[in-house]
Amino acid sequence: MALFQENQKAKIIFEADNKIIEMDCYIEKIYYDRLKINLPKAAERYNQYLQTGTKLTINVFSHLGILEQESIVLTSPTEKEFTIEYDSENININNRRRIKRYSASCDLIIFRPLLGNVETQIIDISTRGLRYYSDVPLEAGSIFDCKLLLKPTNKKILFKGQVKDNKGLPAGVYRMVIHKIAYKDKQVLLDFCELDLQQ
Repeated sequence: MALFQENQKAKIIFEADNKIIEMDCYIEKIYYDRLKINLPKAAERYNQYLQTGTKLTINVFSHLGILEQESIVLTSPTEKEFTIEYDSENININNRRRIKRYSASCDLIIFRPLLGNVETQIIDISTRGLRYYSDVPLEAGSIFDCKLLLKPTNKKILFKGQVKDNKGLPAGVYRMVIHKIAYKDKQVLLDFCELDLQQ
């Protein structure tokens, strides 16, 4: 699967007025050699700094870590579409083997239709899994439908979670990996973790 995806949130980094500007954007379309970028309306004031040939960096926050590619502007925002160079062979991945966990106090519901749902709170979360409190032991390897309420945004994500063993963890603390998640929910989780990263 390609590292960059269409409709994926990204950030372009470039120089303007002797300052480094970091601007949120979206990857609208991926061609074999270029990316079509959708910029926010407020970006118009930087058009003069995004002319053809300008060097910039594009970053994408993903479950692998921060994806980073050095690029150049191919067509400026004042033209029909804003495009930058794309080279899938030259994408750097930062923190690939070290997934940061974020302390969080969010509500977690583990659905068990026949035995009763488990309603609890998470301790921390990463883009790959979470740890949570529970008075109800769940068998390692079991897979459940789950709903997570992200605070303080109150956004909800749905996913299938697989319970891992709790060896080495305090009593009542369990861990779960995100076994399956829809793209839109994964993007909400990535945005949540990225917000924590910037604070």
